[in-house]
This record gives sequence, structure tokens and C-alpha cells, in this order.
Amino acid sequence: MPYLSTDLETEVGPVSVRLVGVAAGRGAPAYAWLGAGEPAPSATLPLVLGNQGPWRLHVDLSRAPDVLTLVGSTEVCQRTAALFARQLRAAGVGVAVVGTALGTHTVDGLRTLPALPEPPAPGEELPAPYVVFVAGLAGPAMASVRRLAAATGGRCVPVLMGPVPGGRWSLQLLPGGRPGTAD
Repeated sequence: MPYLSTDLETEVGPVSVRLVGVAAGRGAPAYAWLGAGEPAPSATLPLVLGNQGPWRLHVDLSRAPDVLTLVGSTEVCQRTAALFARQLRAAGVGVAVVGTALGTHTVDGLRTLPALPEPPAPGEELPAPYVVFVAGLAGPAMASVRRLAAATGGRCVPVLMGPVPGGRWSLQLLPGGRPGTAD
């Protein structure tokens, strides 16, 4: 089972990353360390989580075993989520947010949803690849959100944010994020 634990720098501030396991049978590598100017491998949901010296950590969110969690204060999570959403949009990936999960942060081309999307029924057409940002969930809603990535074959990956339990793919947003740098 692949396992990665490392500390990175982002435009918002420092993060501690933990990636445990990958979804099987979805093609591209789950993650890669890339040097300056090095092209990213093919990915369905490409995202750079941050940098460590001259290296950047590129992941394919479609390989997450269920969800990505951004764990930390609401404001730092919102800034980091907005940073990631902009990156995904720039890569041509669809991005949605449930309600006001991003707070006052704006992202061009973002779809706002009233609730978490339902997984497709068996035999139903899978959605175009996208990432959906959701503020903290608990109880039965947490179990349902974890099934979304599996039910869509990694084509819809939820990003849970705020004071939530860390998932198998998790970023702990460290205190001291730099205010005002993600907008």
C-alpha cells in the first residue's frame, strides 16, 4: 500500500501531507515529485499540493481512495481550497462547492451546489471529472461522501474541509498560514 508523509509549502502556508493507499485500476500514478520545468504525468484530476525545496508534489485526485481532507481552521481551509480550486480550473477540471464552503473566496467557473451530489445509480452514465469542496461533515453524511469517489470511479472526488477527521489522503494545514495570499 503506497504511503507518503511529508511537509510542504503552499502559497497559503505550510502543510503536512499524508497519502495512505490509492484507488486501484485508475491508470496514472497517484503522485509524483517533479522538478522545475518537469512536465506532470497524465492525470484525470491533476493538482499540485505544494513544494519542498525545488520539488513540487503533483497528485491525481482520481487515485484518492475516497476523499481528500483539508484539516485546520475554517479560514485557512477556505484559502487553501480556493487555491486548489483555481489550480484545478486552470487545468480544465470541473469544480463545485457545496453551499458557502469557500466563504468569501471566489473562483471563476465554479459551480455552487445546494447539497452533495448523489452517486450515480448502477448503469447510469458517469459524470465528467470534477472535484467538489464541502465544509465539515459528520455521521451518516461522512459515510455517504466517502462512497462518492468509489461510485464514480474517481471522476468525482470530494474535498472535505475544516475541523474534520483526517482521511487517508489528508493535508493538515499548519498554524501560521499567510493571510491574504490565496486571493
